[in-house]
Amino acid sequence: MIKKLEELYRLIGRQINGTPREKGIFICWIGQPIYWVIILGCASGLVISRFIEGVYNPLLWAGLAWGLIASLVWFAIALFASRRQMSDAQENRFASFTILFFGLSGIVSLLLVGPFNLVTGIVLTGCVLIGLLLFPAPQITLVFALSMGAILAYAIAISLDSTLYRPLLSPVDYQPAQVWYDLMTIIAAGLIIIKDAFTVAALTSTWRHREASTFDRSIRDPLTGVANRGHLLQTLTHQLAIPTRARKGLAVVLMDVDFFKQINDRYGHATGDQALIHVAETLQDNLRDNDLLGRYGGEEFLMLLPGATLSQAHNVAERCAEALRHNAMAIPGSPAIKLTASFGVSSASAQSAMDAHTLIEEADRAMYTAKHQGRDRVVVYSRPQ
Repeated sequence: MIKKLEELYRLIGRQINGTPREKGIFICWIGQPIYWVIILGCASGLVISRFIEGVYNPLLWAGLAWGLIASLVWFAIALFASRRQMSDAQENRFASFTILFFGLSGIVSLLLVGPFNLVTGIVLTGCVLIGLLLFPAPQITLVFALSMGAILAYAIAISLDSTLYRPLLSPVDYQPAQVWYDLMTIIAAGLIIIKDAFTVAALTSTWRHREASTFDRSIRDPLTGVANRGHLLQTLTHQLAIPTRARKGLAVVLMDVDFFKQINDRYGHATGDQALIHVAETLQDNLRDNDLLGRYGGEEFLMLLPGATLSQAHNVAERCAEALRHNAMAIPGSPAIKLTASFGVSSASAQSAMDAHTLIEEADRAMYTAKHQGRDRVVVYSRPQ
């Protein structure tokens, strides 16, 4: 049972990313519990009316017929749409049709059970909320305006003629009958609240997951999966902006893969991409949990080491360089490629006032010194006294 509910939860949640047709079909199904409640309520009312005076209302037959007809019509619409291929324009028209038809059928249900009761208020609120999560606001606003217009028209009609008709959930004079109607109202309201809460929770959960995924993609390099340049600079700037009394030291390590152009020229860019992924994974495996690795550009990677001294950052860089030397990249049908890199290290003490550009520039200079000294080594930037 729990597994089925989890599958339903995920199915509902996916509708927020669905096509207009999928959302339209979802609307066909989401109204079904409301009509089933009407069917069961009216059927039980007809049975109970044989034993309790005052329960009978001619609209119980109308409610039973309406619930059955509406449920079958929505089922037929959903079946038709699921089996028919549609263009983008047809999907949009279908979605607009389902929204409008849902509103009109809701108005009929509203007038049947009565607009001034707990159930109607809950249904109206839930439909508007779910509709705004799935569809453009103007379409939902139109349907909401139609519903409110129907309520206003009903109110005016009642004020002019109080004997117009008695809705299903309107008060009755006989106490036992009123108890039964109150019980039906509470049960119907509870079921619809559970349905709406489950639906909204599934939609908003997927929405939050989608937003989190979008944010995660915006800060990551699409090839290697490590942080991108923008996120690196933003994080480094934020770290350096922390007041000196609350800040710890910070070190950066900039590295460049040696002879990377030769890998691209000899093996092709696809292998070059795999080499960058291999380098990123090797570096990540040799960093602390609170360190941040990112692709700075091309074959350059930048490591931010919060709280690290210059000596500690030097040790981290040496560990990464050693790991690269001893972790050759396998290539199907060819000898493994041995990768090396040149590392430049720089740091800012807790008391220093240094910006991100200066700190990275120092690491860059140290890295190019490593290149000029023969590559495959770590050089620490020596700041002039």
